[in-house]
Amino acid sequence: MPRHDPSEKTKNEIIKTAVRLFTEKGWENVNVEDVVKEVGVTRGAFYHYFKSREDLIFAVMVQMFLEHNPYTIALEQESLNALEKLRFAIKLNQSMQSDPALVKELQKAFENPVIFKSNLLMNVNIGAPFIEKILIEGNKDGSMTVAHPKQTAEIFHVLSSTWLDTDVFPVSYEEYADKIMFMEYLCELLGVPFVDNELRETFLGFHEHQK
Repeated sequence: MPRHDPSEKTKNEIIKTAVRLFTEKGWENVNVEDVVKEVGVTRGAFYHYFKSREDLIFAVMVQMFLEHNPYTIALEQESLNALEKLRFAIKLNQSMQSDPALVKELQKAFENPVIFKSNLLMNVNIGAPFIEKILIEGNKDGSMTVAHPKQTAEIFHVLSSTWLDTDVFPVSYEEYADKIMFMEYLCELLGVPFVDNELRETFLGFHEHQK
């Protein structure tokens, strides 16, 4: 018989199970009933924590981000200054997304407006605060000079994770190169001169992987 156990443990079980089911079957092929049946809880227990399937999707995307958060790893690199940590995180994130199977799955996922919105909210509300920590650290160690760390972190994360994503905004190689140049120019104005030659090549190479 399904359990009705509104506890934090149950919430975590629901998220963990949803991550597995979404990964195995795809975002479009899993509903609330599939998740509660797999966990063994009632729909009432599910709705104690999640208002809707969309709410669950957001929680799943947060969980997946936190499990592979490049900014947490970067913040642990004590031998690097803050600007170097930011570059480290971006390169690590790009390498994580270079798997062709992952790219194909993301292409399908972002066709769903609910998933796209969840990803955007996650970037601003969950991902950006980690970048803000790096920017504040950069102001302290002198590697960056950022007047508005919070807002800069949000803009930076949205642009780098969405605007530069050719699954969302498909463009030619030439236009993508122009976007990288603009990103470099804008971030220098904001006090975050993160684009070096290696990163520039990494971004351009990522465009090739996303074809």
